[in-house]
Amino acid sequence: MSRIEDAVTAAVRLELNRVPDAVLEHAGRVMADTVAVATAGARSSEIVRLVELDVAEGLVAASGDGGSGWAGRRSATVLTSPTRRAAPAHAAFLNATSGTFLELDEGMRPTGHPAMHIVPAAIAVAESGHVSGEELLRAVLAGYEVTSRLFRAFRLRYPLHPHGHFGAVGAAVAVALLEGTDPVRSALIAGTTPLLPVWQACFEGATARNSYTGLAAQSGVRSCVLARAGFTGSAEALDVAFGTLVGELIDPGALAAELDYDDLGITRNYFKRHSACALTHAAIDAVLELDLPSAKTIRHVRVETVANNMKLDRQPRPNDLSGRFSLPYAVATAILLGRSDPDAFRYRPEVAALAELVQVEIASDLEAQWPESSPARVTVDWSGGTTSATVRNPRGHHTQPMTCAEVHEKFRTLVHHGDRAEAWWPRLTSLRDVRDCATLLAEPA
Repeated sequence: MSRIEDAVTAAVRLELNRVPDAVLEHAGRVMADTVAVATAGARSSEIVRLVELDVAEGLVAASGDGGSGWAGRRSATVLTSPTRRAAPAHAAFLNATSGTFLELDEGMRPTGHPAMHIVPAAIAVAESGHVSGEELLRAVLAGYEVTSRLFRAFRLRYPLHPHGHFGAVGAAVAVALLEGTDPVRSALIAGTTPLLPVWQACFEGATARNSYTGLAAQSGVRSCVLARAGFTGSAEALDVAFGTLVGELIDPGALAAELDYDDLGITRNYFKRHSACALTHAAIDAVLELDLPSAKTIRHVRVETVANNMKLDRQPRPNDLSGRFSLPYAVATAILLGRSDPDAFRYRPEVAALAELVQVEIASDLEAQWPESSPARVTVDWSGGTTSATVRNPRGHHTQPMTCAEVHEKFRTLVHHGDRAEAWWPRLTSLRDVRDCATLLAEPA
């Protein structure tokens, strides 16, 4: 078998009854967090308008049986409103695209965001197929395992961005397990047609980049359809693309290793507390530890970090997305506003002016800690003296975990609709109690 086939074969052997309860509970929080982040992103003006256009085109219905064209069709929830429905592949596209608008989606190091590719695809198929919560949970764990193994095995070469490729393979595996399609065949199809996105779209603030995850989630669903239609995928394409063209294979053993139920890929994830690229989070945490004076008295800010984060050493374009991918701007936001929620990262000229005072450089003592840690040291020089703080890993990383209560509070804040949040949280975090996933995102009674 090829390396990719090895990874999929190992992951789909996962037996849910062998997964420790703590890991299952953590996986439930990953799923809940992903749904909440996508729900908040679905309120973005671009997504709202896109859904309106898709309704006009007949791609989205107001309800599962709204209109003769939708009667009897398989459909899934579109998170702009639980009464809006779409075919599973299109629902996966819309919901996963929504999930990166606010840069709050979970991830792993090094370095990608498996859940936002896998969970929207898996939930869409689980809803439409009326499968149980246990089946959904196993599928997501297996899909996440495949994606995490790929990210550990291959080191991507800059300027390739980590969205849109390995996540599609994990999504295909999850969907295949839910539908009874051959997961290896589906994964190979997804791996034959990966996206090759670049970081520059983030730096410019090109919001089309938010569709990277959407297209990958959609690919996960469609790859299974292609497999059922008789299409075949390449066993070598993904290996060549990411082991030669845009990266290198550094840990082949990670692909075929036996499952370690206490150390599944999902246990090594991080949750995001700040509405910005994950590479800014240690520096933001360091700023928020400091007792800072008024920004008017600040003369200079030095950020020391690791080489991997230096791609964000740039001043932003005047838009929200670009600011979320500028380390100087993220630090300036934390200094000036003292917070890092989605509204804090609305582009502000006064924050951009402060960002001009931020200098970013590599520190050898911090570089030696990558990738086990992604540290940052922030030193602020102001008229009354100098103050500094160092953060080894940001809060939310699995070595500095958020509590269940903190994840729940993030969930409530992002879902926003109080009754909906209270109905969805127990369903998503206790999937073994859900008999039919068609009820998973139903409106509260």
